[in-house]
Amino acid sequence: MLKKQKDLVKLAGTLGTKHPSVLAKQNMLAKTLDFRLLAVYQTSQNSGSKNPAIDNYILSTPEKKIAMVENLKNLLIQAEKGVFKYKTSPVKRVMIPKENGKLKTIGIPTIQDRMLQAVINLVLEPIVEMNSDPNSYGFRKYRSKKNAIAAV
Repeated sequence: MLKKQKDLVKLAGTLGTKHPSVLAKQNMLAKTLDFRLLAVYQTSQNSGSKNPAIDNYILSTPEKKIAMVENLKNLLIQAEKGVFKYKTSPVKRVMIPKENGKLKTIGIPTIQDRMLQAVINLVLEPIVEMNSDPNSYGFRKYRSKKNAIAAV
């Protein structure tokens, strides 16, 4: 998995991120079973995965997870054929209390939207990291304030 992402970064570094070969490799990787399984696994392990959205659908059984893996493949194949008419579902709005007693609004996307985001993230994140500022530490994976302090 990591090797495939590294190969993608190497190809993008050589040819550029907008090159048709790089885009084709991203598309191919998104449809691979490894990436789809990892996306479903990561998303279903999040603490928020037990909170249903407006569709009231939760991946509670292995059968549902396998069905979601296949559903992701179908969605990504449709995108490749140019008939991608996927529209994200409305987000469920939930009010949660803050420490100061006020309420904060959060949005809960449907499980299908979360899974699709996770697959796309697995393909795009290595390219974004490749082009990001090496001295940027805010909201980046594997970076922390300790890294920023060490850089200073």
